[in-house]
Amino acid sequence: METKSIQEFLMLAKTGSSYAAAEKLFISQSSLVRHIQALEEEFGVPLFDRTRRSFTLNANGKIFLPYAQKMALVQSQCYRELHPEQESSDTIRLASEGKIVDLIIAFKKAYPDYVVDFRKSEDMESDLRDGRIEVAFLSTMTSTHEGLTSIPFYNEEVLAVLYEGHPLADRESVRLEELRDEKFVSLCEDVVFEDAFLERYRMMGFIRKASVSVPVGTDLMRLVKEKIGITLIHGNADATPTYPELKVIRLEPRMQYRVCMCYRSEVRLSQPAQDFVNFAKRWRVRNKDVNQFFDAP
Repeated sequence: METKSIQEFLMLAKTGSSYAAAEKLFISQSSLVRHIQALEEEFGVPLFDRTRRSFTLNANGKIFLPYAQKMALVQSQCYRELHPEQESSDTIRLASEGKIVDLIIAFKKAYPDYVVDFRKSEDMESDLRDGRIEVAFLSTMTSTHEGLTSIPFYNEEVLAVLYEGHPLADRESVRLEELRDEKFVSLCEDVVFEDAFLERYRMMGFIRKASVSVPVGTDLMRLVKEKIGITLIHGNADATPTYPELKVIRLEPRMQYRVCMCYRSEVRLSQPAQDFVNFAKRWRVRNKDVNQFFDAP
């Protein structure tokens, strides 16, 4: 069994699509399928139920999944032992699906000697489980958090942004069905996870047209202002900044989700990461406005 086959199996199990998994792993779709077939031949049983468009774990695959996750973790730990020069004793490796810049600023003021290595991740939950990052702020809309220590950090919802003069701009809320034929603009997928929501709504049949994507939030708002399309943002309808010539409107039904601070329960955190987690817990209590939808800890 090649070690890379474990990562490929886990990615395919997560995405359910050979195309999406291959794209995230930077390999060809045919190579991925061939490696999975070799893994199945080695075990002597199929691990996925296949259709033309999807791969779904079957009973065998579900049995193998927790073992694959453990093997991936051991691989990561072994790699760190073999390459200690790549680890820094004063570095915290973080990733986030939400905005935590205020937390990072406060932490750096309290711990100026620590290095915050904020990493871009194609699959934060897998990178967290495999040890490539130590702490991740994961959304409940994209992660199960199963088997992780998960601390609710703040609550956000998906909101619609319309331009002045739009037929729905004077409404307090808007149903998703009413946006079905709108053109949408969005942030690029490699910038934030906005597109995950757009894709979810497309699959639900609520969104049909995608107009353009840009890498900067200010450009996104400018596109809406110029009536190129409307967009979805993440925030709190009662505390979202106002934008000139734009209207932020709540969706119905409300699309709320939590962002939780997560780390592995079974692995001891490095001292910098432990200091960060402890600081973040205290910071969360002091800044209740960021987690107003949660019960007090």
